[in-house]
Amino acid sequence: MAEVTPAEDEGSPYFAAAPPLAWMAGAAALADMILNRVLIRLGSDAWSPDALLRLDTWGGFARNLSVVSALVALGFCLASLSSTRSELPFSPRAGIASFGWLLVPIVTLMTFLPRAWTTPELVIIVAGLAHATILLFILAGMRWRSTRPVAVAMVLTLVAALSGVLSMVVNLVGERTFWEHTERLSNAFRWSGELAYLAAPIAIGFAISIPWRELRGKTAIVLSALAAGVVAAGMIIWKHAVGRDLPDLLYGALRLDFLPDRDFILYAIPLGVGAAVTVAAIMSKDAARRQLGAGLLMLLSAGYAPRTPSALLMTVLGVALLARVGIALAKRHR
Repeated sequence: MAEVTPAEDEGSPYFAAAPPLAWMAGAAALADMILNRVLIRLGSDAWSPDALLRLDTWGGFARNLSVVSALVALGFCLASLSSTRSELPFSPRAGIASFGWLLVPIVTLMTFLPRAWTTPELVIIVAGLAHATILLFILAGMRWRSTRPVAVAMVLTLVAALSGVLSMVVNLVGERTFWEHTERLSNAFRWSGELAYLAAPIAIGFAISIPWRELRGKTAIVLSALAAGVVAAGMIIWKHAVGRDLPDLLYGALRLDFLPDRDFILYAIPLGVGAAVTVAAIMSKDAARRQLGAGLLMLLSAGYAPRTPSALLMTVLGVALLARVGIALAKRHR
């Protein structure tokens, strides 16, 4: 598909205001992941007390910045998808507005109130609202026939989200009923969802057109390769630094655990591909594909099947941008 940006896109509600805020949220979420879920988890064996204190300060700032910017960007996404200009029927618009605008104030309160006020029951409520909103976003994005790669990416994202929830539900029910097949079924849901999560960036990659002969395209290719190389090199250095602790630390950072412990370094391949696709999408001249890059950045930074409110918020916003792109491309190709 040629890289064009139709003039009518400029006035579309699917391209207004959200992308710059989403990029800020995505960049802050990436910093949050690196600082709070990678570097700080290395602990006192790698850092001095003063260094840990500085990392904690920077990590807190990154998390707060990601949440605040994501809340504002999600507000714009909710407004565009629940308005009459979206051309969605009343029922999906009402569902998106109901669940989305209930999620936003709860996460806002959880961000600014003391952590002691964040009870497990409140986290469960946020998780339920987040996944209900994700489902509604995906259904809205697939209402019209979009490009095949974007449609596949939305399906994979939905499978990843729902599989994580089903795995958790099976675990909770199985523990109470002492069902002997609990672990097997829970792992089946979890691992299928993880594979879908890792495959989504590949699907999005097929939705990105790079002008190979233009300077912008060549720059995008170089930067994409550089991003993939940085991720791969970082994983190798991380493994050298932590050794056998890599599976536990990678699970804490991104909640990935499908591969055997001895092969965890192979996660560098799909994560490197995800980084390359994200950079290529952000470098695109097309507003729709830039939104794909911002959404993918947030999905990768949040990790698979997140459970913290801030990571769930990043996942919801990433899916919202993906749904907006699906609708926009479907409208463009009518």
